[in-house]
Amino acid sequence: MPNAPRRRDVLKYAGTTGAAAAGLGLLNIQPAAAAPASEVPFRPAVCKPLDVVVFGDANSETTHGLTATLSDTVTGGLGQRARVLNPTEPATYWGGALKFDVAVSPTRTTYVTVRLWGDDFDSTSRQAASGTNMWRLQLFCDGLQVGHQDEGAVDSLDILDTSPRTPGRFFFHTLPLPERLTRGKEKVTLEIRSMGRIWSYGQNTDQLYYKMTTPSRGIYRLYTHTEPCFVPPRGEAQGPAPVPTVRDVEGPEALEAVRQRVAKDQKAYLTSVNPAGMDAWAFQSLAEGYLWSGSPAHRNPAALDRVLRALDGRYMAWKNDATVLTGSDQQWQGFGRVGLVLALLWEHLDDRLDQRVTGSPYEISNPGFEEGGETPMGWEVPGWGKTADADWTRDTTVSRTGSASLRVTASAVSGFITVYSSPRTRVGKGTHTYGAWIRTDGVTGTGAHIDPLFFDANGNLVGSDHRRFAATGTHGWEYVSLDLETPDGATQVEFHLRLSGPGTAWFDSVDLVKPTELRNPGFEQGAGTPSGWAVPGWGRTSDASWARDTAVNRSGSASLKLAATATNGFVTAYNAAKLQVGKGTHTYGAWIRTDGVTGTGAHIDPLFFDANGNLVGSDHRRFAATGTHGWEQVSLDLETPDGATQVELHLRLSGPGTAWFDDLTVTAPTGAGTPEQPVRRAAYIDMLKSSRDYWRQNFPHYTNQSQICAIGIYQANRGLRLLAPQLALPEDRARDYMYQSLGMKPFLGKEDADGNPTKPLGESYYQVTRAGLTRELGYVGSYGEVVDWLVMMYESVTRGYQGQEAPELREQMVKIIKARGRFRVVDVDETGARVSRIETVVGWRNEVYPGEIAYASRTAWDSHPVMSAAVFTDPDIVGWTQEMVADGQFYKQLDLLIHHTWTRVGLAGLRLVSRDWDTYQALPARPGRIPTDWNRPDFVFTDEENGVLAVKNGEELLFASLYWRARQGVNDYARIHHLTPTDQRSATIRQRSAGSTDDTYTVNDWILWDYAINDPGAGHIPPGGFPPPGDTLHQALAGDVYHLAPVPADVPDPAVGVHFEGVETMLVGRAPFYLCEYGDYLIAMNTSTDRTYTLPTRQDFGPARDLATGRTVGAGQRPEVGPRSTIVLYRGRRAAD
Repeated sequence: MPNAPRRRDVLKYAGTTGAAAAGLGLLNIQPAAAAPASEVPFRPAVCKPLDVVVFGDANSETTHGLTATLSDTVTGGLGQRARVLNPTEPATYWGGALKFDVAVSPTRTTYVTVRLWGDDFDSTSRQAASGTNMWRLQLFCDGLQVGHQDEGAVDSLDILDTSPRTPGRFFFHTLPLPERLTRGKEKVTLEIRSMGRIWSYGQNTDQLYYKMTTPSRGIYRLYTHTEPCFVPPRGEAQGPAPVPTVRDVEGPEALEAVRQRVAKDQKAYLTSVNPAGMDAWAFQSLAEGYLWSGSPAHRNPAALDRVLRALDGRYMAWKNDATVLTGSDQQWQGFGRVGLVLALLWEHLDDRLDQRVTGSPYEISNPGFEEGGETPMGWEVPGWGKTADADWTRDTTVSRTGSASLRVTASAVSGFITVYSSPRTRVGKGTHTYGAWIRTDGVTGTGAHIDPLFFDANGNLVGSDHRRFAATGTHGWEYVSLDLETPDGATQVEFHLRLSGPGTAWFDSVDLVKPTELRNPGFEQGAGTPSGWAVPGWGRTSDASWARDTAVNRSGSASLKLAATATNGFVTAYNAAKLQVGKGTHTYGAWIRTDGVTGTGAHIDPLFFDANGNLVGSDHRRFAATGTHGWEQVSLDLETPDGATQVELHLRLSGPGTAWFDDLTVTAPTGAGTPEQPVRRAAYIDMLKSSRDYWRQNFPHYTNQSQICAIGIYQANRGLRLLAPQLALPEDRARDYMYQSLGMKPFLGKEDADGNPTKPLGESYYQVTRAGLTRELGYVGSYGEVVDWLVMMYESVTRGYQGQEAPELREQMVKIIKARGRFRVVDVDETGARVSRIETVVGWRNEVYPGEIAYASRTAWDSHPVMSAAVFTDPDIVGWTQEMVADGQFYKQLDLLIHHTWTRVGLAGLRLVSRDWDTYQALPARPGRIPTDWNRPDFVFTDEENGVLAVKNGEELLFASLYWRARQGVNDYARIHHLTPTDQRSATIRQRSAGSTDDTYTVNDWILWDYAINDPGAGHIPPGGFPPPGDTLHQALAGDVYHLAPVPADVPDPAVGVHFEGVETMLVGRAPFYLCEYGDYLIAMNTSTDRTYTLPTRQDFGPARDLATGRTVGAGQRPEVGPRSTIVLYRGRRAAD
């Protein structure tokens, strides 16, 4: 185990880790005798604050010794006074702070609750977790940070997001202070510090931490208390329960905007996007367009050709970079979409699979601008790349060769436009020549130029500012080029074509000549003399001359002309950039024409040099006939001398006369040149089999990742079933990975090279719980919304050629979707309209508060709001979706599909307008409604495998995660979200547990996270994450000791092979038994599979109603809690009804 378990004494304060379970009175395996039912009436919970700080109130602030830094007092919600915290100047990650003294309990856990106004939100974005002003508030106690800034069990005081949390009302967030900081004390110093946004996926400090640039939300009050459930003092203004309306801000125009976006995408995929650079979402979109009558690609043979060119591009990229299999597009899916696209188009491909793979990542795509529509395929203008007066187009009326060119224009003196190649072209080491032909009309200012930009494998810029300009004014085609040594670390190049200043410029015949290619072998480029060729100072007599001759040529439009008049006259031209050459016999050749040549005559002579430029081989002259004659090919075969790595090709005329040279060639030995590409069928088989087998051996253990991986395995195998049936797995074997990822079978993990499962989590771990929730490690909010993966998985089986029914998949998928319906919060949005959102407060991962809009399906990168209803047509799912439409929340959720330009999102928009919307509209009306609405029946939903529950109890909702962000041991923290029509409370509270082992984990002094990422590829990220900018901070929880839960005997390593310090570890943090008291609720949850527990007596809690059975349980009764079962007791006002 990481941070090797040590046997430590359990912390002695109340509520700490309960390894010594007998002390809790919970470990009686046999139930104790039942006590008679109590006659004492139900006693609802009370909360008496120890202290109240009213921010903005001078008397309260003075009483508590408040020191405010970068803070203003404001009037906020319901006219209440509050404090806001301002950014620094210049802006930094940290903003203003409030420091003050509060009363605490010297013997009990002290809780801190903050009061915040529910209308505050970050309005910079309409998408969750994507705003630029999502500021946080962090609690400190006596100088130590309380909890972790991101994803900690004890989290930030607040995380602002892009939707209001409780419109028109206040809400409360509660955190526990570490008992060691309050033990024996009656007062401590607290501090609230404001800070910027955190992007949890950042790979370094700059990507993680964003500067705070605007004031924080208002902070109204802070309370200290000892009861876990905070109840505000009587008389405090709270805000009334909202009266929901129907949202009418957006309408059908939003759906029309999606249609327009999809139409634009389809046209681009068919005409202007470079197929070789299409990602998997783009080429699937084009394939779907071929099948959809609403697309210009419908039954268009060009669409099929472009889809296959995209698959070719994926194959070529993979052959040049093996990480394309593991790191591109949707991670874990591999090349699955290649197989899916083949299945969708199989009946239309004819003989295209027997053609050879096209394209190369080392070639500039569409260098002559021959392909495209209004703009050329494979070229783009970045958002910053043009002024308002500038424009660009593919011009079919002007060209140097072929039928088109790129035309760029600007009219303003300061106008400019930059067009660049996309995708980037791979480039090797050595000197390359970068060139383009440029024509201008009325160009002033800096003018037209080329500029190759170099990038490393991670896309970081490593070389720029290599501009080479064409002449200004008005002129015909001019070749502009430059020779550049590839910078250290560079692996790819982006070709920028730019016009700076007013005028018009045309670009054509963009080229990149590799060190292994002879530059300008036909002398097509240049003016008076050919580009890339030179005559040395010693290389000619005074009577001799050399020129690029456009009147004489063997092919193309020019040749090299050498002339001399004196008997001893001569001239020698050579390629200025030496040509890289390998071992073996190469053939060097040229076509030569002569007029009146006497003397020695015209010849070629390859000269060899080593890597340091030293001459190591010369005098290999091969002559043409003298006199006057037409074109004659002259060639010679030469073995590359030892030590030679480069060659200069000398072209010489010795003696009087004129000679022309054209069409030079250097031919490598057989097998040493560029190998012939395989036919597509063979290439795709190689690609699909490699993908399938790699991911079988790297099957991830988090639910959503395993589902994506299972999809990819199945899709790749389906493609193999079409291309090479003998290599395909049997259908039941291919579906087995899906069954594992859906919890229909135990998860057996990655396989060895022989296909045997390694069973890293034993033989009884399920990726989806019996209740229907995913696991990561416990309940997750947004990440648990896996409708997109469920639909993709289902349709990977049912759609396309030889698609099959999959009723067993549908049944389990519907169950999963319906389970999520118990985790919905029905409230109002910023307009006062009724809305259903994902329950995220009790979720483990990167949650946003409030959650995203979701009824049955949410809008996400891979999904849209009616998808699950259209695909599964389950009556309840359909009813929830119709409820969403009736609430007016459908059109609002289309914003992502309209404005996010990612191809992935475009594919979701495509399926909405091409298939799902029409299907949904044809469905009959259904009565099903979201279960958590106040008017729906009460329920108790428990999931012991995730340690989570959802309870609807009249006009109260209670969500609780008892297994709460416990990644290395049982932390005895529970997460609560309690809602009524008028208020919401979120809280991390102390609870008790039983059944843990004597092995322990000690909390580290970490600030960002309380864990290390369980991914062997995350070794560059330090355990606990990168510390935030500024002064070194220390963790108030450091040194806490967590006992480890027992792990099944057949689990070899709950860390699943990743052993960073503090790594997120499976199973060790979920206690076998929890006892959690919050306000009027007491929860007893048995997560074990083989033990029975009994409750202790509960005289302080008193009698209560079992919400599942309706029976009254006396305070002295000790009901039995069997394996994987939960009792929820309630003593509040409704208990006596």
